[in-house]
Amino acid sequence: MKIFWILYFGFFSMAITAQKDTLTFKNKDVIVGELKQLNNNILTVKTSYSDKDFSIEFDKVVSLVLESKYSVVLSSGLRMYGYVKTETLNKVVITQENNVTIEVFLNEIVVLQKIDDGFWKHFKGSFDFGYNLTQTNNSEQFTFSGLLNYYSERWINRVTYNQLFTSQDDVENIERTDWSIDTKRYLKQKWFLNTNFSFLSNTSQSLKGRYVPSIAAGNYLVRNNKLYLLVATGLTYNIEKYEDASADKTSTEALLITQFNMFNFKDIDLYFSAIGYPSLSEKGRFRTDTNVRFKYDLPFDFYFKTELKINFDNQPAIGAVKTDYVFSTGFGWELK
Repeated sequence: MKIFWILYFGFFSMAITAQKDTLTFKNKDVIVGELKQLNNNILTVKTSYSDKDFSIEFDKVVSLVLESKYSVVLSSGLRMYGYVKTETLNKVVITQENNVTIEVFLNEIVVLQKIDDGFWKHFKGSFDFGYNLTQTNNSEQFTFSGLLNYYSERWINRVTYNQLFTSQDDVENIERTDWSIDTKRYLKQKWFLNTNFSFLSNTSQSLKGRYVPSIAAGNYLVRNNKLYLLVATGLTYNIEKYEDASADKTSTEALLITQFNMFNFKDIDLYFSAIGYPSLSEKGRFRTDTNVRFKYDLPFDFYFKTELKINFDNQPAIGAVKTDYVFSTGFGWELK
């Protein structure tokens, strides 16, 4: 019986001390709950009266009063950490740890990230899969991808994984696996540092494994609540293992990155990334990785996604193709 009362008062205490952030909308509606984050113009809010988090378009909000401290990013690139409160409609006052305050318009805020206590509360992620079956030639294709993010005040750590398997009568099976571990450190204004370690294996390119550690610095040329455009440059060290061991090689490469993402267009998300690797140690060699993704949000946190990935190498291993691509479609579910 003592355990019962301890649990009862424990849960009661948690309930009465739960965070009560207040959001007011243009139509005068008000939501009270816990604001988890703002990213790509979408506010994620947890309430006590729903077992599902709300996803809200930020440009419909005119007032915010937040009880916890948040990491705040403005469209100018300025970063702060503190409390956020509306004193005038469509504006907020941000009170930082040193009690310095700054007033900005709501539409200047592009990121709000609550920095919770506790290791596991910093994680966000998603996964999706696709399966295609064609009677002709007994063709089958399976795709799987996963994403896991870890957020802190000035860091974003990201792990991605993608797998493709295709089988067909009278044709060798195709297997492609790629994964990456990425860390981004935000600096002043719109600048950032980025380190990455990626892996790719691809039977179409006779590639057993390509291991690529890299470091880069970049800048957000445009970043607001509808889209962002960034560029970056750096260095990589490319370690390649082929089916024919005599073709194994290493090289030092420059790194040229462009990313573009349109996300505040109703339920549509369009993403484009192009990475160039001009070699510094192999004369005339040039590689590129291109990724185009279209995502459409569905009810209950499900989504439809179609994606095209293209790998190009103008000096591939003997017997391998210069250009390889993967086109996939599938449904997924997002962890929020």
